[in-house]
Amino acid sequence: MNDTFPIRQLPENILGKDYVIGDLHGCYSLLERLLDAVKFDYKYDRLFSVGDMIDRGPDSLRCLALLAEPWFYAVQGNHELMMQDCFWPYLQKGQLRSLDDLNNNGFLDYGGAWVEDYFVADQYAMTDAFNRCLQRLAQLPLILVVGEGLNRFNVIHAELLRPDYKQSSNEVWLDSDIDNWLELKTLRHDIEERLLWGRTLLTLRAPKLKNARMQKGLSTTFCGHTYSNKPRQVLSHLCVDTGAFLSLDEAEIDYGLTLFDVQEFRWFSAAYTRAEVISENFA
Repeated sequence: MNDTFPIRQLPENILGKDYVIGDLHGCYSLLERLLDAVKFDYKYDRLFSVGDMIDRGPDSLRCLALLAEPWFYAVQGNHELMMQDCFWPYLQKGQLRSLDDLNNNGFLDYGGAWVEDYFVADQYAMTDAFNRCLQRLAQLPLILVVGEGLNRFNVIHAELLRPDYKQSSNEVWLDSDIDNWLELKTLRHDIEERLLWGRTLLTLRAPKLKNARMQKGLSTTFCGHTYSNKPRQVLSHLCVDTGAFLSLDEAEIDYGLTLFDVQEFRWFSAAYTRAEVISENFA
């Protein structure tokens, strides 16, 4: 994982199982419950994150620390991007007199206030554990390609919607496009923006594409960013963001953190509002 290009390839897992976790948003204890429920094998199984591991929930740094685990893989979400941009002055200077010296991009007000707990004022720096996590963020890709052929799946944060989707025969980019970007080592800025921030497919287009769950030429592509109370799929995009942090509110009983079993095509959900882990086949 030393390659800095924002698309990475991984081989098929022939020894264990692969799981995809929705937007964590600091909900580490829910993840623990889910991994226990599926009897996650830390030696052979792999866990893929669709990004937005931080903010809003209670344990953001513990979620980021997962990046050091050999069984954990993640793509960058818009919250990780905002955090990196916020801490850019600190990364450049190596010291921080106060949090006011950070780049005021809205991150601290948009769920990032948790970082205040890791500022060591008398050392003009963040804690060592925080610094290690911050350095790992810079290496996160935007797309993960896992396996080949019929066993391939992709992992992104938001969407692969084409900017010219209204005129194009295919509304979304295909596996062949991703492979071409990887081969040429090029990825346009507007595509990167969609990968991090796009919501058009799952909000504006999905109601009109109810019977178009799969897109020919695009493998199942796990994503997050746009939450709903259950996983849903449109044009091969399988969104597993089910509003984990919202379940911190007792009134939001329908939301939780989703773990998706890639091989069995089954999803598991844990929430702060219920003690049990529920599971369903994705049909």
